[in-house]
Amino acid sequence: MTSLFDKAKIIAEKVHANQVDKKGYPYMSHVIDIANRVSHLGESYQIVGLLHDAIEDSEPTSFRSEITKEIESTFDIEIINAIKAMTKVSGEDYFKSYLPRLKNDKIAIKVKIADSSHNLSKAHLIEDRVFQSKLREKYVLVLNQLGVDGELCEQPIEHEHGTWVRK
Repeated sequence: MTSLFDKAKIIAEKVHANQVDKKGYPYMSHVIDIANRVSHLGESYQIVGLLHDAIEDSEPTSFRSEITKEIESTFDIEIINAIKAMTKVSGEDYFKSYLPRLKNDKIAIKVKIADSSHNLSKAHLIEDRVFQSKLREKYVLVLNQLGVDGELCEQPIEHEHGTWVRK
């Protein structure tokens, strides 16, 4: 019998299998890292970590609809609500609408902290210094608004052998 975690990983792989991050690393490394960062909180947190970008990153619209239906038919309402809280709606203001909405979900907050911390810890890898600075400022601000000290979360990590490792 396939576990819920394994089902989440299969869905994440459907969406992210051919995607890469800003530095060209496999995007699956990112979602697996987020799931690992929240694993101590329980399986629901891990599942949301794996699927936190699944709806938002699935294209075209028909595929997005398919992924949404698969998530809704596989997981309980707590997980579904957390994934939907993590999904930024097109045109939604990140700081005025998205984050306040996300903060109403206990799982989404913890996963977003893990996500933003991971993104912040990789910002130093961005070669364009202006873009790097903007990303760093954004993620420090996000973390601060989520109740953690963003500057303390900035610990550079490097990509080694298919996974992110703290240096």
